[in-house]
Parts: sequence; C-alpha cells; structure tokens
Amino acid sequence: MFFVFNKRKINSYLISIGTVIMLLAVSMFVNNKMNSTIETSAEAISSHPIYKVETEIKKVAISINCSENAENIESIIDSLSKMKAKATFYVTGEVVAKYPEKIKKIVNNGNEVGNLSYHYINLKNKKTDEVKEEIANCTAEIEKLTNVKPKTFRAPYGECSNAIAEEAKKQNLYTVQWNLDSLDYNGLNSEEMCERINEGLVPGSIILLHNTGKYTADSIENIINNIQKQEYEICTVSDLITLQK
Repeated sequence: MFFVFNKRKINSYLISIGTVIMLLAVSMFVNNKMNSTIETSAEAISSHPIYKVETEIKKVAISINCSENAENIESIIDSLSKMKAKATFYVTGEVVAKYPEKIKKIVNNGNEVGNLSYHYINLKNKKTDEVKEEIANCTAEIEKLTNVKPKTFRAPYGECSNAIAEEAKKQNLYTVQWNLDSLDYNGLNSEEMCERINEGLVPGSIILLHNTGKYTADSIENIINNIQKQEYEICTVSDLITLQK
C-alpha cells in the first residue's frame, strides 16, 4: 500500500511538473509571436517617414511600386518564390480594383501589399481631407479584396511630408520611403542595378523597384541572388520594421 500511495503521488507530481512546463512553453511561444508582430497602434507609429530600419540583423526589404498597372507582377512573384524571398508591393487602390487576381496572388504567395494612395497623385498638392480620403480608400480597397489591412503606406512619387506621414499615422500606417533606389525606371540593366544596390546595402535597407521597370522583371532573380550572396535575408517591409531599435 505504501508503494502504491507513493507511486500515485510521484505520478501526480510528474503530471503537475509537465503541466507547468507546457504552460511555460506556450507562454514563450505567444510572447515571441507578439514580439515579431508589427505594432500598428497610432502611439507606436512614427509621424516621420522611415527610410531604413536601424538594426544590426542582416535583413533587408525589397519594395516594388505598382502605380499604374499589373505588368510583370506575376513574373516577379514567381521569381521571389523561386529565390525564397519576400517583398512588399505598394499598390494604388485603382490597381487593386482593376487587377484583383494579381493582388490576391501577391498575398497568397506570402508577400505583402502596401498602400500607395488610391490614385497615383502628388499628395503634397492636396488638402488634408483629400490626403485622408486617398489613404483611407486605398486601405479599404486592399482590405476588401484580401481581408488583410495594410500596415505601411508610401506616398506616390516619394513626395511626402510630415503632415502626410501624420495622417497615415492616424490611420495606423507606417510611412515608408527607401534608402536604396535601383533607378530601374531609368532603364538600368541587371548589372547596373546590382552595382547601385551594393553601394549602399546595409542591414535594414529598403530597396525601391518598379513593376514597370524595363529590365526589372528579368533582373529580379539576379538582384535577389546578389543580395543573398552577401548573407542578407530578404523580407517584407513590415517584417523589417519589427527589428527597429
């Protein structure tokens, strides 16, 4: 009887210890998950544009502006998947409305959709109410189609001000620019774009590309390979922001 009693007691202790260990493991997982999620409350968002993320971790983001059409988007997505890289596609509300299947493919392949205003216009020339409407309408179009609310905003043409960034902040959006411009819209080829990127590539860099660049779609794999050879991981912009010091 003494043996049975102690055996039961030991089993009870083991079960209790196992339960505690399991709860601790779950707690650690949840905390890690929360820490890797971008903060999108207005209080956590800067009212100034982000050009690069301050981090020592060797991660960079590729951002692709899609302002007018869906040209080359599928080809770029396929190249990203092949190279095991992710990117953020900044799209206007008009592009989302016109090319819904292409936008869905961006999300379904693990990439991110960012807000590029509803119309591709210089927001610096617009009144506050118009800026508010342009940003909000693009967010609504993206969320309606993908069921995912964008986390970041980029001003068309890169024409941004603190007032525009402040309006984005009010809508729980980080305003994101870039520190590395590929100049693909000027017709640079793959080698020239890689050379430009290498000149300024550092942890936390945000690289600008365009879906309509003359050689962008054909060069994206070389661009990615060039970055990965330098032991950088390529991620989405919002993932990069989670590393901000």
